[in-house]
Amino acid sequence: MIQPEFESAHCDFCGSLRSCVVLEGPDRLLGLPGWFRVVRCVDCGLLRQDPRPTARTMMFYYPPEYEPYSIAIDDEPSFLKKLDRRYGMLKRRRAIERYCSGGRLLDVGCATGNFMYEMARSGNWEVEGVEPNAEAARYIQERFGFRVHIGDLLSVNLPENYYDVVTMWDVFEHLHYPTANLEIVARILKPGGWFVFSIPNLRSLDLKLMGKYWIGWELPRHLYYPSMELMESMLSRFGLYIREWKCLSGAYVAFLLSLRFWLEDVIGKTFLARFLVYIAGSLIVRVGTSPLFYLITILNKSSIITGFAQLQNKIGGHHE
Repeated sequence: MIQPEFESAHCDFCGSLRSCVVLEGPDRLLGLPGWFRVVRCVDCGLLRQDPRPTARTMMFYYPPEYEPYSIAIDDEPSFLKKLDRRYGMLKRRRAIERYCSGGRLLDVGCATGNFMYEMARSGNWEVEGVEPNAEAARYIQERFGFRVHIGDLLSVNLPENYYDVVTMWDVFEHLHYPTANLEIVARILKPGGWFVFSIPNLRSLDLKLMGKYWIGWELPRHLYYPSMELMESMLSRFGLYIREWKCLSGAYVAFLLSLRFWLEDVIGKTFLARFLVYIAGSLIVRVGTSPLFYLITILNKSSIITGFAQLQNKIGGHHE
């Protein structure tokens, strides 16, 4: 595998090179080598990783065991995990269908295709995906038969004014050039089409409680951390306007990961740390704390928040 190389980059939103350090840390999730840094743009406030792995060598930090590259939900051996994963995909579909009941959907960063499958099985959607990992893309094609463009939005050729919905689930923060990606999203959406995306929630309760151990940082794979206000400014540059922010799920799992990182730092990667995380993740604890995490979710305070942005009508290739 190609070894990672690093680069310093200006702020993708305002172009400034001026920044101040917010935090530093290791790869807490996978334990891959390196020491990484998050900075805040002095001019616009956007948080970013700097220096960062180059786009050419970034795949070093996405090994096969990276969780989003999971098997098809129907092939999941654990019945309870299968139900949990299916419910998560169903919540995403229902959230989208409150705004758009069907049509052409493009899932950017589609991983192994489980969301695409959920949309297709409803019978209301014609789906295709974009995925930089060639093995994951081949898995989708062989397992589900969906069309997948191997690459990213900057490298694949997609038709303009074509899609009713473009989705990015936990993808935007991984992009080296988010502004350029938003420009393409606006170009390929139909007038009135929807861009649905999720990003780390800088207003989350977990961030306040866990600080540098918060899973939302996920160094080095997360490159940008826009606040909701900054994200709205970035979107409006391309005629995309937020209609709703909503936490759909993930509060419990995100808390468990942040707790794991804290325990491993405080008492080490010991049996005790693993045991405490196991207890916290047990079914009885999950059921017992479900009202709390439900409240966190409906108050939009969980670690991941989803934006529903609509493209205003275009006239002569430009936005109104």
